[in-house]
Parts: sequence; C-alpha cells; structure tokens
Amino acid sequence: MRPVVITIVKGGLGNQFFIYAAARALALRTNRSLFLDRRRGYTKETYGRSYRLDRFPIRAEIMPESWRVAPTLKHLGHKWVRAWNKLLPRDWRGYLAERHHLGAEQLTALEPRRGRVTLLGYWQDEAYFADQTDMIRHELTPPGPDDERNRELGRSLADHAETVFVHFRRVRYPQALPAVYYQGAIIAARSELHSPRFVLFGDDLAWPIEHLDFGGATVELVGHNGSNELADLWLMSRCRHAIIANSSFSWWGAWLGAGKNGHVWAPAQPGVKLAFPPRWHLV
Repeated sequence: MRPVVITIVKGGLGNQFFIYAAARALALRTNRSLFLDRRRGYTKETYGRSYRLDRFPIRAEIMPESWRVAPTLKHLGHKWVRAWNKLLPRDWRGYLAERHHLGAEQLTALEPRRGRVTLLGYWQDEAYFADQTDMIRHELTPPGPDDERNRELGRSLADHAETVFVHFRRVRYPQALPAVYYQGAIIAARSELHSPRFVLFGDDLAWPIEHLDFGGATVELVGHNGSNELADLWLMSRCRHAIIANSSFSWWGAWLGAGKNGHVWAPAQPGVKLAFPPRWHLV
C-alpha cells in the first residue's frame, strides 16, 4: 500500500482548514495519500462544532475504521501512542503532535520513514503549506451560496475595488480584541484607500457601531446569514481588503480573498497562537 498521512480533524471551520492545508502539503511533498480522521476530534465536542470539509473539493479520503487505535483523544491508547512516539527520532515517528516552539520545519523538513504518519495539531501558520498555496486555494475555495441575496451581494463586493471586510469575535470569546486595534486598522485602511467600503461580519455587530469611528466612510452590516458560516466566508473572500479578528475563520476569509493581492490588517498582539503572513500589516 502507498504510504499515507493521516490527520485528526478538530475545531471550527478555520481550524479544519489549517489542519487540512498542513497535512495536504506534507502529503504532496512526500508523495503520500491523505486520509482524514473526522471522528476522534469531535467525540467530546462542547461548542457544537462538526466536520465541515465535505463541502469543499478536497483531495483526501476518510480514514478506515480498521486503522483506529483509540476512540477519543483522551483514551489511554491514544496517550500511549503519543508518549511512545516522543521517544523516537522525528523521521521515524508514526505520530506527530504539534510543538509550537519548533516552527514549520517540524513538517516542512520531515522525511517520514513509517508507512503511516498521523498528525495532531492546528498548524496555524501559512509556512506549513506555503509551497502549495495555489492548490490549497483551489481546494478550500468556499462554495457559492444558493440564494440570490448573497450572490448579488458577492458580485457587488467583488466589483468594488476598495471593499474592506471587518470581522469581529466577541460572544463567548475571552480573547476579544479591544476597540483600539480596530480603530487603528480602520484609520490605516482609510489612509491607504481612497474610498473604502467597510463590510462588517461577526457575532455582535452592534459593538462596532457603538465603539468605532469609520470617519464617514460607507459601512454595511452583514448579519442576515445567521449560523451559515459558509455564506459569510464566501462573502468575506469576495472583498478586496480585510481587517481581521484573532480568529482562524477571518484569517482564511482574508487569505482566500484579500490575501492574494490586497491589504490585510491583523492584530500585532492576537492573544492566541495564530501566525500571520509577513506581507500582512500588523496593528
């Protein structure tokens, strides 16, 4: 059988994108097939999140149940495999858990000797898949919405050269960014762009209207999609520029759209382990 990479999928949609992108790039570099373990990361899910990559044209198979060594991430069998592999040289490990202090080379320089290599981590850095960006963009492009309201809005956003999506995360989010970050990013966008159109996404759209000054620029709130995060992500990717939250979701909204050739403003102190491409502007 051809050697394989198995990656354990967990978290929300943005996290799933990072997990897939890092594993897909490793599989391509090492000429391996990619399999996704879509169950183990959600057996103890408390936020209502679920596997969503089935909505995208990804190139991976679902891991066969016969390969499973443990039903959950906290199972003793899983902990034993993880502990045992820490004792082995990196290239000889069949299981690799992310270690933030090692950086992207823990995968980009990996030359696996085992037939099956399982990955566990969020891998929230473009450096893990920078050599495969065109393919990753294609495979993780959000599907277009079914309704005419979102399609028409998407056309409008793409046609306006100075659309700037602004994303907020504030509800049940202890790392919520302060107003000073968003205000600084808005000022930077207004100085860089002639006539910006700010398009607001997030879980509390009353907050920016109350706390931020857009300097008379056009401001539009997008709250009609409710829990339809795929529609919001598609709309965000249609904008030419972005001001993102400390959120993997808005990171991908920017990377798939504005991150190609527009301006992206990101927090210099995100408060979470989320790396930003060096071409983005830190505020």
